[in-house]
Amino acid sequence: MTQLEINGINFPVDPAMQTWRELIEDLENNRIGKGKAISSVHIDGTEVQGFREESALTRPLNTIDEIKIELVDMSQLVADAVKDCDSFLLSLQTAMVDAADTFRQQQLDQANQKLTEIYQSIKMLVSLLKGLEISFQNQGGSVLQPSVDQLVNEMGPTLEGLIDAQSSQDWILVADILEFELAAAVSNYEQVVQSFKKTLGIV
Repeated sequence: MTQLEINGINFPVDPAMQTWRELIEDLENNRIGKGKAISSVHIDGTEVQGFREESALTRPLNTIDEIKIELVDMSQLVADAVKDCDSFLLSLQTAMVDAADTFRQQQLDQANQKLTEIYQSIKMLVSLLKGLEISFQNQGGSVLQPSVDQLVNEMGPTLEGLIDAQSSQDWILVADILEFELAAAVSNYEQVVQSFKKTLGIV
């Protein structure tokens, strides 16, 4: 049976729960007090940064021996994360332009490695913002417009086009999508960051 530890204290896990999704939803909706948010999750000794990603959410609990969760004050977590998001977004957009230039120079091994890192960075950004959005709403905050899910859906066709261009080895098209379409789609996440800033009074 899965062992659950939150801030060093052991808690029982409902044996009826089947997946990590069910457990985290129960924790955030019913068991984590107001003003608190999840800052980290370790599963069987390994930190899982993308613990809100679908691949993690669908993981059966019967494949997990131990879960350790750290909670922090939500207002501090959100404030720190929102401040970091501005620089992260700028770095991500700069990386896209750099990768596009590398594709145009036909330095394909290096360019494809950069593209892989960009995919990973986008997943991390979405996971971070989604986590903040859920925590914020669970503490009584208003629903953000646009929501993170809306922006993810809007980005979908651009990512599909990028993957298709990469599969067909049309490197000029890959570069153009990266620099002009994907960078613009990622910039839309600034709206979410600004909404958090406005609500929290962060300058």
